[in-house]
Amino acid sequence: MAFDERRASQRINVAFEITYECFNPRGEKVDAGSAHTVNISGRGVMVELPRNVDPNARVLVCIKQPFYTLLVMGAVVHSRRVQEGEYQIGMELIEMIEGTWKDWEALAPPLWEPAPE
Repeated sequence: MAFDERRASQRINVAFEITYECFNPRGEKVDAGSAHTVNISGRGVMVELPRNVDPNARVLVCIKQPFYTLLVMGAVVHSRRVQEGEYQIGMELIEMIEGTWKDWEALAPPLWEPAPE
């Protein structure tokens, strides 16, 4: 069976330490803590969290870099358990709250475009 890739951007395996806040569909904060990214794309991110997250939830992700902070809201697209107490949460990024999309894309600049030959 062929896999239907829906992403417009390539995923880059990169681990950034993050802080996060999870909100249920009613907008109530249900969890917060520290975690890390598994991979990122132009408008998406997969993070590894210690709890499952409802597919209708929103997750606020904060990545601190030396000269700026990115604060971005993501809509949970999928969630899967990888082992006891560890879940991978895939999100579509929907709103940049602090920072810019250009800053987001600069997280892995040499990897977004194919290297020249």
